[in-house]
Amino acid sequence: MAWLQENGALVLMGMVFLFLMLRGPLLAHYYRIGSMSVHELSQRLAASPSPLLIDVRTPAEYAGGHVREARSYPLGSLGSKVEEVKKAARDKDVVVICRTGNRSLMGSVTLKRHGMQKVYNVPGGMMHWEGQGYPVKRG
Repeated sequence: MAWLQENGALVLMGMVFLFLMLRGPLLAHYYRIGSMSVHELSQRLAASPSPLLIDVRTPAEYAGGHVREARSYPLGSLGSKVEEVKKAARDKDVVVICRTGNRSLMGSVTLKRHGMQKVYNVPGGMMHWEGQGYPVKRG
């Protein structure tokens, strides 16, 4: 018990670190958010029907380079645009992308909380998309 009292801050920092590391997988599991690799995304975008691809990065990030088929819905305004997303999606799967996969997970949670069913996150996001040599549209 004395060790815990002496190292309480260290234990607390460890617990916070553990929470931050597990937050993404826990949210994905709880909300039943699927995961789609950039390779699968590329194949799915070339197929019919293609999924609705939502880019939740800022407008400046989006303009700096995005997947050609992606629609820009910045994370901060996504909650107010859910009905618009639902109309655009109709019966399609919805795939959410960002720079690394963190904001897109939060965007996926937002969509699931508003009743959307087929929602997928892209782990690695645009960094992985570009790193694998897939095309990027600028502007």
